[in-house]
Amino acid sequence: MLCLTSFSRAETIRAIDVEGNRRVETPTIMSYIEVKVGEDVTEARVEEILKNLFATGLFADVVVELRGETLVIKVVENKIINRIAFEGNDRLKDEVLTAEIGLRPREVYTPAKVQQAAQKIRDMYRLSGRYGAKVVPKIIEREQSRVDLIFEITEGTPTRINKIIFVGNDHFSDARLESVIMTKETRWYRFFSSDDTYDPDRLSYDKELLRKYYHKQGYADFKVESVVAELDPDSQEFYITYTLSEGKRYQFGKIKVTNNLPGLQIEDCDSLISIECGEWFDSREIERTIDRLNMVVGEKGFAFVDIEPKLHRNPQEQTVDVEFIVKEGRHVYINRINIVGNDRTDDDVIRREIRLAEGDPYNSVKLKRSEQRLEYLDFFKKVEIKREETSAPDKIDLSVEVEDKPTGSLQFSAGYSTTEGPIGSVTMNERNLMGKGYDLYASAVVSKRSMDFHTGFSNPYFLGRPLIAGLDLFHSSRKYNTKGQDQTGYRVIKTGGTATFGYDLYEYLGQSWSYSLQRDIINDVSRFSSPYLQAQRGTWFVSEAGHALFFDKRDSNIDPTEGYYASVADDLAGLGGDVKYFKNALRAGTYIPIDEEHKWVIAIKASAGAMSGLGKVTRVADRYELGGDNLRGFADAGIGPRDSITGDGLGGLYYYKGTVELAIPLGLPPELGIRGTMFTDMGSVWHSGDKVRAPNLILSNNQKLRASAGIGATWRSPFGPIGVSLARPFQRIKGVDRTEQFRVNFGTTF
Repeated sequence: MLCLTSFSRAETIRAIDVEGNRRVETPTIMSYIEVKVGEDVTEARVEEILKNLFATGLFADVVVELRGETLVIKVVENKIINRIAFEGNDRLKDEVLTAEIGLRPREVYTPAKVQQAAQKIRDMYRLSGRYGAKVVPKIIEREQSRVDLIFEITEGTPTRINKIIFVGNDHFSDARLESVIMTKETRWYRFFSSDDTYDPDRLSYDKELLRKYYHKQGYADFKVESVVAELDPDSQEFYITYTLSEGKRYQFGKIKVTNNLPGLQIEDCDSLISIECGEWFDSREIERTIDRLNMVVGEKGFAFVDIEPKLHRNPQEQTVDVEFIVKEGRHVYINRINIVGNDRTDDDVIRREIRLAEGDPYNSVKLKRSEQRLEYLDFFKKVEIKREETSAPDKIDLSVEVEDKPTGSLQFSAGYSTTEGPIGSVTMNERNLMGKGYDLYASAVVSKRSMDFHTGFSNPYFLGRPLIAGLDLFHSSRKYNTKGQDQTGYRVIKTGGTATFGYDLYEYLGQSWSYSLQRDIINDVSRFSSPYLQAQRGTWFVSEAGHALFFDKRDSNIDPTEGYYASVADDLAGLGGDVKYFKNALRAGTYIPIDEEHKWVIAIKASAGAMSGLGKVTRVADRYELGGDNLRGFADAGIGPRDSITGDGLGGLYYYKGTVELAIPLGLPPELGIRGTMFTDMGSVWHSGDKVRAPNLILSNNQKLRASAGIGATWRSPFGPIGVSLARPFQRIKGVDRTEQFRVNFGTTF
C-alpha cells in the first residue's frame, strides 16, 4: 500500500478515480472508502480508507495516491474460487469434505484459508484412524481472476493399535480393563470395526470409562494419571499406555436423606434408598438413587427439584458416607428446543417424540423419556439432549443432538433351515422414508416348503396426529407338516390385505384396530391324510377384525435387557366370508439383568390363547399350533391333538406357553455379534373341537404339560442373522409327540 507525502496536510478532493477493479463494481468500492468529492483528505483519512478496503477481504493490494486534485484508488483484486474438487478420497465422500472445509465456490481465495481447509481434511482422516493421510492443495488459474481449487489426497492405510499397556492396575487384569475401554488392539476378526484405529477423542472417552468402572467397584479415589500414545516409525502402529492410580477400595458408610422440600413426606424418599451400609461403594448406585428420587418426586407434582449428593470419605475406615439432600431447585422453564445433526430426518419427526414443549417447566423425568422415545425410533446413531443456559436466569434451551444413520436396506440372502430347507430371500425396507418416519417395505421369501410375498406402508403420524395407519398386502403359499414328514400335511395359499390403525392411550399403553380380507385355498391334501384335513380342502374367504392393547416398559424394543410388557389381542372372523371364529390371546414378559453391564439377562415370557368357532367347525389352519421355533425341542405342530389313525396334527382351540431364557456372553469380542442362550420352553395345546372322528380316535386332546431345555447361539452376521439351538424334551407324551432336537436358521428373522 502507498500513502503519498502530499497527504501531510489536508487536501480538498475534486474527483475520485478507481483503477484495477475487474469484478468489484466502482460504486461498491466508493461505498467502502466513505470519502466524497469536495471533502478534505488527510493522512489519517487515507489510513482509514486502506483499513476499510482491506477489511472487505476482496483485495490483495491497495494503493492510494493524489494526482492533482484527483484521489486515485488502485486495487489488486483477490482471486475468486471458481470450483472445488477432491481427488483420491475413497473413504470420505466429496459432500462430507465439502461440509467440513468451510470453503464454497464464489468465495474469495486466500492461501491462508486453503491451508486451513487442508488441515481440516487431515484432521478428519486422523479421526478415522488414517494418520498417514496427505493433503496437497493445487491451484489452477482461470480467466477473470478465478481459480480452481483441487485437493489431492493420499489417504494411506489406517494407523492401527498394536498394543495396549496398563500400568498400576494391581486389582484388575489387563484383559479385564481392555474389555472396559472402547479402544482395541488390532485383531483379524475386527475387519468390520474401527475401534482398533488410533483416535485421540476415543482415548479421552476411555479415561471416563475406566473412571466409571473403578468407581462402581469401590475405588472412589481412582484416577487416570496419563495416557500416552507412541507411534512406531517402522510399523506405523501405535502403542497405547494407560497409567493408573487405583487407590483404596471403599465401602458405603452412613446413608441418609435430608428433605428440604416443603410438602414432601420424608417417608416417600427413604423407601427409594436401596444402598446399605457395608456394601462396596458403587457410584452407579448413587446415580440410580438420584434418578429414582427425581422420578418419584417429579411424579408427585414437584417440578423444580434439585437432589444433591454429598460424599464424605473416611480414609481410615475406608468408608464413604452419602447424604442425599432434596431441595427446591431453581424454577426453570424451557425457552427453546433446538435440534441439531438431523441432516435427513425432519425436525417434526423428532419434536413429536419430545415430551416437553417450549414454555413448559423443566422436568428431568420427561427429558429422560424423550431420549428413550428417540432411541426407540432407531433412526439415529446417537441421541443426546443437553441443557444450555440462556441470558434469562429462569430459562434454559434444550439442544437435541442426533446423528442420522442409514435406515434403508436391500438384502439378498440364501441359506438353509432344518424346517424350510433351502431358503432364498430379497427384502427392501426403508424405515424413515423421505425423512418423515414413514415405513415402506417389500419382501419375497422362497423355500422348499413355502413362498411368501409382502409389501406394506405405515405412517406413524397419520393426519398430523399420533395415529399409526398402515396397509399390508400379501400372497403366500405354505406346506404345513402335520406328521413331521415332508410328504404329508396340506398346503394353504393366502392372498389378501390388512389395514391397521393404532394410537397411544397413555405414555406406555397403546391400542390398535385392524381389518383383513383374504382368500385361502387349501389343497395338496394327501388322500391318506386325516378326514379333518380332507373336509377343509377348497377355497375360503376370511373377513377378520382385530383389536389389541399393549403395554411396554422395556428399555429397548429392539434388544431389551430390562423392563416388562403385556398385551391382549382379540380377533373376530365372520363379518362376511366363509369362516367364523373368535380368538383371544394374552402375552407378557419381563427382562431382568443380572449384572451391571446387562450382559447376563433373564427373560421370562408367557402367552395363552383361546378360540371359539362361533357355532361352526374351526379349520386346522386357524387353530393354535406349538412346536418348532415357538416350542424348541419339538417339531412343527409337534404337540397337541393328533389323528390316531393318520398321525396328522390337528391343532387346538386352547394353548399356553412359557419360556425362561438366560442370555449369556460367550467371552467373545462384542463386535462379532455372537451371543449364547440357555432356555427352557414349556406349554400345551389341546381340544381340537371337531367331531369328524370319535373323541377316542384323537390323541393328546388334553392340556398335559410339555417341556424342554436346551442351549443356543445367535450370530448377527454380515449376511443376515444365523441361529442354532439344541433342545431336548424332558416332559412329553411318548409315541405321540414329534421331537426335533437340533434346529438351524439362516437368513431368517429370530
